[in-house]
Amino acid sequence: MLGAYYSWQLTGPSSETVLISHFPRLVSDDIAVLKSAILEGVGIAMLPHATISQELADGRLLRLLEPWEPAEGLITAVFPSRRGLLPSVRALIDFLAKSF
Repeated sequence: MLGAYYSWQLTGPSSETVLISHFPRLVSDDIAVLKSAILEGVGIAMLPHATISQELADGRLLRLLEPWEPAEGLITAVFPSRRGLLPSVRALIDFLAKSF
C-alpha cells in the first residue's frame, strides 16, 4: 500500500536497538524486484547479504548505517506432511535448522 508506514528495527554494536520509520516508494515481497530497484537508484532496501554480495563487492551497491544490523528474522519451512517427505526435502530442512 503506497504511503503506508513501515519501520526497520536495527541493532547497534552495543546491542542497543532503534526503530527507523519510513514511507517506502516501492513495496514488494520479491527480492529480485527490490534488488533491481535499488540497482536502478530508486532508493534503499534491507536485503539478505547473500543476494547482494557481488554488488557490494564490486561497488555497485554500498552498505549504509554500518555497524547497525537488521533484527534477526524467522524462517519457517512449510511442508504437507512428514509421511512421504522426500529425503532431499528432509535434508534441506535439517540443513536450515542447523545453519540458522
